[in-house]
Amino acid sequence: MASTPFDVARLFQLVDISNILRQCIEAYVTNTVGTGYEIEATVRGLDVSKGEESELAAFIENANSEESLTTVMKKILWDRETCGFGFMEIIRDASGEIALLRHAPSFFTRLGLKNKQEVLVEYNIQRGRRVTAIKEFRKFRRYVQIVNGQIVWFREFGDPRRMNRETGLYENENGYEAGNDSTEIYHFKLPSVEPYGVPRWINQIPSILGSRESEEVNLRYFKDNTVPPMMLTISGGRLTSASYRELNRILSQADLGSARQHKMLLLEAVGEGDGLDNKAAPVDMKVEKLADQRQSDALFQDYDKQNRNKIRTAFRLPPILMGESSDQNFANAQVSVLVAETQVFGPDRDEIDEDLNKTIINGYKGLKLRTARVKGRIASINSPDSLMKALTALNSIGSVTPRDAQRIASLVLQTELTPYPKRGEQGYEEWMDRPIVLSKLSQKEDNGQSPENTHAAQAVKSAEVKALEADGNTGFKQPEKGSEGPTL
Repeated sequence: MASTPFDVARLFQLVDISNILRQCIEAYVTNTVGTGYEIEATVRGLDVSKGEESELAAFIENANSEESLTTVMKKILWDRETCGFGFMEIIRDASGEIALLRHAPSFFTRLGLKNKQEVLVEYNIQRGRRVTAIKEFRKFRRYVQIVNGQIVWFREFGDPRRMNRETGLYENENGYEAGNDSTEIYHFKLPSVEPYGVPRWINQIPSILGSRESEEVNLRYFKDNTVPPMMLTISGGRLTSASYRELNRILSQADLGSARQHKMLLLEAVGEGDGLDNKAAPVDMKVEKLADQRQSDALFQDYDKQNRNKIRTAFRLPPILMGESSDQNFANAQVSVLVAETQVFGPDRDEIDEDLNKTIINGYKGLKLRTARVKGRIASINSPDSLMKALTALNSIGSVTPRDAQRIASLVLQTELTPYPKRGEQGYEEWMDRPIVLSKLSQKEDNGQSPENTHAAQAVKSAEVKALEADGNTGFKQPEKGSEGPTL
């Protein structure tokens, strides 16, 4: 069994004790795979087979009897961002087809050493009209789970050999017993020379530990009351033994608050003679307040703030996603989210989609779908106002059809509107795929009315509408006098 590059239990513990790491992982997981999945055609412009669409929709909704594909992938990605690697368990039915997809906890799952024996793998690749038969030799590895002393073995996804789940022996090895076949594991890892993968925040461990220590110092300061609130000074004498014991008891006893509310402290001091006549000088007892010497706020605040920023930049996340929005306005927040989507979440989401499609969905050992694949949803980051402006500009040049508008509305509203019938289906009409502006012009011409592109129609439009139709510029404009403008 291959050893992990770091103590996995310790990595999970660091996530629990850090004041920022859990928020970073949760934001990353939510914006990458937590947005859900939809079905798209494998080739742009071609229709998806109804049968394949129904089959894939069932897997997205019910990856197993308890979870959807979104839930399974969120658990896998949480493991990957915590310790650098995550696992998916693939379970097949009696006919060898994929039946269930489950999350295999990284806390218990480990890699076996790669088998030295090469295995011949044969499959076909569709390249347009041409089908290419591929034969290649590959080396596979075992995977193992150890839970409460019980050992369960798995084979790598795509390994054509059978394996006994209790012994970890392949069908061509001595001692193999048939009838107790193992399931398969697919490995999701962060890029690393290590076979497991390394978490992206591993270089920030000193910052994580430093912030934790600074918080514990502050906690001990408040619990232990390091600097007392006042100090009793005695000059020209000393406390009697009885008074000293009573004062020490009061300061060290456990009762607090209302238990001390009506108690009186009585102290007695005796003078000590220090002159030639051995007469005692007057005893002076004073209570000095030490409030000015006590900390009025937590220690290491700047240090902790810098540590939080360094940990957050390891994930390349903007502050707005961490709830740190005290100095953010709408324009800054939207730009931050847009940059995070295009530079962080989008590329990683595409890589995860490619892994799923190349192996589980369209792969030769997967569902073998030919026309359908999964696509991770993108969270809506455009304001409704800016989207309407863009649609207005596009519609003015005849680029928006009713079907396009319906599809965009489904994305913005995060719902599934009933789609228009496609060409050749019952209820289909030509206007559904005809630009809206052309349909309106045709309707007015049929009614004997002047189309909207005449001088009379243009004359009633405002200058703002004309400018918008001319250049289609719907981008952000600089706020005037610090305001965000009347449309926000």
